[in-house]
Amino acid sequence: MLGELQFTEARKDFSSLYNEVFNGYKPMIIKRKQAEEVLVLRTDLQKMLLSSFNLKPEVLHEDDGSVTLALDNLEIYVNGKNLDEAVKELVDDLKNYAQDFIARSQLFLNAPNRRSHFPYVLRILLCENDEEIRGLLEL
Repeated sequence: MLGELQFTEARKDFSSLYNEVFNGYKPMIIKRKQAEEVLVLRTDLQKMLLSSFNLKPEVLHEDDGSVTLALDNLEIYVNGKNLDEAVKELVDDLKNYAQDFIARSQLFLNAPNRRSHFPYVLRILLCENDEEIRGLLEL
């Protein structure tokens, strides 16, 4: 069982909570009221948990010489004059989609065809720059 704290207790001694989670590598559940719970977890451990959510686009070489990247699990498709341009487009689209998803998370998490995108979105949002997002793509 994970450690649990009531919200008021966590707020009162946030420094101890932070040290327990960060330095002790112990996730913690914060409870408020009867049914509200959140999980506090180190970012590096969250990235580890999400590492199995692969972003491996299919590379399609078109008749006109352009390249299409198809990321079926997120229903994102881009086309560029060459692979580098297509990858840049895909990174931009992934950032935009992830930001839109989080901005309207109640809508997306309640949409049956979008709910499963959440781990991928979180994995993208945990990246600090475009190069990190590019590194997620298994090309």
